[in-house]
Order: sequence, then structure tokens, then C-alpha cells
Amino acid sequence: MIVSGTNLTMTRGDSECLEVTISGYELQPGDKLEMTVRPYVGGKILLHKEITEFEGNIVDIPIWPEDTQSLSFGVYVYDLQLTFAGGAVKTIVKPSRFTVAQEVTYDY
Repeated sequence: MIVSGTNLTMTRGDSECLEVTISGYELQPGDKLEMTVRPYVGGKILLHKEITEFEGNIVDIPIWPEDTQSLSFGVYVYDLQLTFAGGAVKTIVKPSRFTVAQEVTYDY
């Protein structure tokens, strides 16, 4: 995975793990971090990850081959939203590019 600011690029069908460090807040039981990928803001959800287990203030978001193998090569949009146990919501990564790059080895 290539991270450039908040923009992400990954090869379709690869296994990746996006490590997110939360600063300015101590993660608590009941908190939830969500990653959502869509073709455009408001479009159909193509990939959604919900993480409720953390190690300190580090959140690992695993992306498995089956999460991206059916996606077309191209640029999508994603964001990261933290929902606190008490119900408050904070978007910690505003809508940014999520690029699914080509691969050569696997034939779909």
C-alpha cells in the first residue's frame, strides 16, 4: 500500500493492513472505527470495515484479497469515521482518494 497524505493506493487483490494512530483521545471499549470506500461520495458502498478492537491508540484495518478483487481498477473515495462509546462521531480522515491499482499475476 502506498500512503500519500490521506490518499491510499493498493494493488487489487493484495492483502494489506492500514495502521491508524489516533491522537488527542484515548480509545475506550465501545469505540468503533469505520472505513468506507465508495465510487464517489454518496455512491454505493464497495468496501466497509468496522474495527472495535484496538491496541492502545493504534487501529489496524485489515484489507483481504476478497475485499478488492471484484473492484475495477481506478480511483474511488474513502473516509475514516470514529464513533465514540458515548455516541459522538468524528470523521478523522475526510473523503480522500482510494486507488485500486492494476496487477499482472492474477487473471480474473
